[in-house]
Amino acid sequence: MILENEKIDICRDCDFSYSNITGSNFTAVSAVDCDLSEITVSGCNMISAQLQNVMLEDTSIENGNMANSSFSDISLSGLRMTNGDIQRGRLESVGMNDISIKGCDLSGAVLENCNLEGLSISSCQISGMSIDGIPVKELLEKYYR
Repeated sequence: MILENEKIDICRDCDFSYSNITGSNFTAVSAVDCDLSEITVSGCNMISAQLQNVMLEDTSIENGNMANSSFSDISLSGLRMTNGDIQRGRLESVGMNDISIKGCDLSGAVLENCNLEGLSISSCQISGMSIDGIPVKELLEKYYR
């Protein structure tokens, strides 16, 4: 399926898997129990989208604005995002196994009750970052003494 320059408001039990979605308006869309796996999304407005129990595995999102969006009970495994915006977004009960995040602004992000086993952070700006209230800069200074 190819969707181009469409306005989508509500999706329930939809199957958009393997679709190509370009320039469409998903502002404040409500998507529940949908399959969006292996789709390509490009240049879409998804501000304030509400996604619940949605499959987004192996999905590619380019230039997607998802500010103020809420994602719950979602699988993002294999997600590829380029030039996306999820500022002020909310992720709850989200599976993100084997994803890669590069060149993203995660400032002000809060991670609570997350499994970070095997997480690797490299070449990142960490000023102001803390783990359980302890500034990471102080932890690293003590480690490298």
